[in-house]
Amino acid sequence: MKKLTLALSAIVAALSASANADVSISGSANVAYLSTAATTDAEKLAVGSITSFALSTTTATGLTISGSMALSADYDANAAAGGDGGQAVTFATGGASITVGDIGVDDTIGSVGGVVNGPLDDASGVSSNVATGFGADADDDGMGVAFSTAMGSATLSINYIANTAADNYGVINPDSGESAMGASISVPMGAYTVSVGVADNDNGSSAAGGTVAAALGGGTLTVGYSSQTIDSGDHSSLSTTGDTQVVGATYAMSLDADTSIAVGYNSAKDADSDAATKMELSIERSLGGGASVYLDMVNLSGDASVDGTAIGFGTSVSF
Repeated sequence: MKKLTLALSAIVAALSASANADVSISGSANVAYLSTAATTDAEKLAVGSITSFALSTTTATGLTISGSMALSADYDANAAAGGDGGQAVTFATGGASITVGDIGVDDTIGSVGGVVNGPLDDASGVSSNVATGFGADADDDGMGVAFSTAMGSATLSINYIANTAADNYGVINPDSGESAMGASISVPMGAYTVSVGVADNDNGSSAAGGTVAAALGGGTLTVGYSSQTIDSGDHSSLSTTGDTQVVGATYAMSLDADTSIAVGYNSAKDADSDAATKMELSIERSLGGGASVYLDMVNLSGDASVDGTAIGFGTSVSF
């Protein structure tokens, strides 16, 4: 541990010595007990942590160049810590930024309702039969370019993936591969914030949707709608190519200076006529010093390989 600490200190000192360079280190940890919806071995303990390195520098012309890497031990996998990130670089100036490398497109844009913390979100055990998104994980992630810019009070984002089978090195627009594109805009409109977007994959899948957020009763209400046209040949949960419709809402508010509560609702139906509804609840209380405790609940009903209720409680810490 002492050698690791000295090595990290030396790296940070060396990088910080560069003109206009900045290196910051942050971390987080999570410990949770989960009572999942699984029919056997339902009770689980989830423990994980992450150390993140943010790197940036500013050129003489005012261009900011940044990247990041992390060491992490996932709370939902029984494995030693490993490296992550380092596959994208961002260039920013004048309210606009361009990220080159590993990026993603939002293939379920407008689908809202998730409010629980990571451990229960990843390992609740519930599993819907409703097909959503473009299918395989690689279909909405890969090697490409992401552009974002401020337009007055609005924010425009355009992402293009040139190869969904690569992350930071690969052929641009391969003859036998897939590409994807997404665009979204978020606009404040008085008491409301409206966000809309579209996405497309050249396997035949596409998505469109939007959200509206507004202050209500001391909290924030967000409602959303998503329509996704999914190719059955690229999605294991779908036998009929067609549309998935998703409606959802979240409401979050502070009960006092240290306690917050959030509820979520999400209902989806696909081209196979499979339909499912998920309800979520999260209550969190700050303990100070970056630490908090939380209680989460997820309930899934309808067409599902595993339905029912899962509960989790634990603590998360930011360092």
